[in-house]
Amino acid sequence: MRVVPARNGWFWLVRGFLLYRMNPAMWTLLVFIYWILIAFLNLIPIAGPLIATLLLPAFSVSFMEMCRELEEHRPIRPVLLLAGLRRQLPTLITLGGLYLLSIMMVRGMSTLADGGVLANWIIFGDAPDAKALRDGSLSRALFVAAITGTPVVMAFWFAPVLSAWEGMNALKALFFSFFAGWRNWRAFLVYGAVLSILGVAFSAAIVTAAILLGGKNQVLRFGMIVAVLVSMPTLFGSFFAAYRDVFPRGPSGEDRAT
Repeated sequence: MRVVPARNGWFWLVRGFLLYRMNPAMWTLLVFIYWILIAFLNLIPIAGPLIATLLLPAFSVSFMEMCRELEEHRPIRPVLLLAGLRRQLPTLITLGGLYLLSIMMVRGMSTLADGGVLANWIIFGDAPDAKALRDGSLSRALFVAAITGTPVVMAFWFAPVLSAWEGMNALKALFFSFFAGWRNWRAFLVYGAVLSILGVAFSAAIVTAAILLGGKNQVLRFGMIVAVLVSMPTLFGSFFAAYRDVFPRGPSGEDRAT
């Protein structure tokens, strides 16, 4: 398995948008179906969010399958949303379980810095109180979460697709994913910076729209939903572009596990 130096990270986002442009209607439909499915799962107390997290790697592979179909100039169909459930599913669920444990550890580490303010904000939606903002404990928790969470992101970034397409077990996939991220940290730094800039620009556009629309919250909410449905396929496409850039295909031009 070769890991090569990647191009600039911004290229991944461009490639992701081009993949979205190849079939925007079906992309938007599939993302919407996925969104609704996860929303319904999260309505189930305790078990729902747990199942959604365990299946996250499998659905990640499903979206990578869609990107591969588009790369090969084949149409994408709704059935592809279940493609990740048909290959290496036990390994993908194992990755989901390890991801859940890793996130719990990251949140636990952040709790040491702020007494659980950040964790309660993320899990239960409880807004931080003024004291946590004034004394800097929330800022410290965010810093701890960023430091401890970065290796987790690196390890799980490519792991699902490496398991599904390369037949790797969970630990081997996590190792190769982390190594790939470590070797290409400059490209990922650029990728993250561009995403941050786009996120700030999007937030500014939302605030501006809210001011201009006044009390027309329904129009604003609809615009946000449309923006998310467009940006999510681009983001999924950028994951695929990063994978193709860092793990090039063999001489046959095909992935090993097809």
